[in-house]
Amino acid sequence: MADDAIIRAVDVHKTYNSGAVNVHALRGVNLAIARGEMVAIMGPSGCGKTTLLNCFSGLDDVTSGDVRIEGVSLSAMNDDEKSRYRSRRMGFVFQSYNLLPVLTSVENVELPLLVARVPAREA
Repeated sequence: MADDAIIRAVDVHKTYNSGAVNVHALRGVNLAIARGEMVAIMGPSGCGKTTLLNCFSGLDDVTSGDVRIEGVSLSAMNDDEKSRYRSRRMGFVFQSYNLLPVLTSVENVELPLLVARVPAREA
């Protein structure tokens, strides 16, 4: 049977090493999101929401487990493939805007299009 999940997390763990302390941000997350399904990732501050989204986008690598996007493991992608995936398939609305202060608002909006090699005239 084909996997109908567009995003699948299987036993995902993410640990940050902070000197002598290990911070376990994700512990055994299992989740399947079907194409067209709307999901809200909710919880208190510090519970791992942003870490989970960073793992889904390939910004962070998981410590163990697997994240699969349309059946392809993010761990099998190199950095260029992850960047292409993020620019074409994954979008974020950040809590803080994360804009580049040296660019105008329009230039900040155009930037991901230029990275995706959309001609400047179309961007």
